[in-house]
Amino acid sequence: MNTAGLSGAVGTASEGLPVDLEHYPRRRLFECFRQHPLPVFSICTSMEISGFAASAEARGLRFYTTLCCLISKAINENPCFRHRIVDDVLVEFPVVHPSINVALDDDTFSFADALYSGDFRDDYASLRTAMDEVRTQPNQDFRGGLDDRFFLTHLPWLSFSGIQHPYTPAYASIPLISTGRSVRQDSREMLPIAVQAHHALVDGVHVARLLEQLAEHCRQLAVAWDEELDPTT
Repeated sequence: MNTAGLSGAVGTASEGLPVDLEHYPRRRLFECFRQHPLPVFSICTSMEISGFAASAEARGLRFYTTLCCLISKAINENPCFRHRIVDDVLVEFPVVHPSINVALDDDTFSFADALYSGDFRDDYASLRTAMDEVRTQPNQDFRGGLDDRFFLTHLPWLSFSGIQHPYTPAYASIPLISTGRSVRQDSREMLPIAVQAHHALVDGVHVARLLEQLAEHCRQLAVAWDEELDPTT
């Protein structure tokens, strides 16, 4: 597979560095929204992923695992999605890693933590290992110390046009991305996707930019796969 352009941060534990508020362009908005009782907002939309699922299946790759790799890349490309409020201080992490929900056979789910490296093969392997481990030893407890994480959840059983998650202040500044079952609309494959984020750190324009980059990553990878599978290229 051609993985050019997929290089990124090293998948290791990292510490957030304080943001210089004197030169932070969103300082006034940060101060405005940080004290809200419910400071998170959620945007739900649909994203075209035509060709992505078929290309992944042709290579024997799991749809959602592959999608998680590309979401991880898009998240890490956008600094505001690496911002967190830790002990009331705004910090930026050099890299953030996915924490995902994994469906279990008893109709419950487990949390699973993987590492993001920026290398597609390594990220895919890390996600598959994390998923396999929690299927035998589920992790269903509330956890702290997740500031260098972002949350991913997938609902493959249905498409949706809106979603609401439980809110806890401990996780307020950790972004949460939700996806559902894709549907065909006018010959296009559309993926329902929602992004929940802390409004002191992220605005609607940042969500739009994130989703545009994610759609482009899906398109680029699908094209790369199709070119590799085509014997005439």
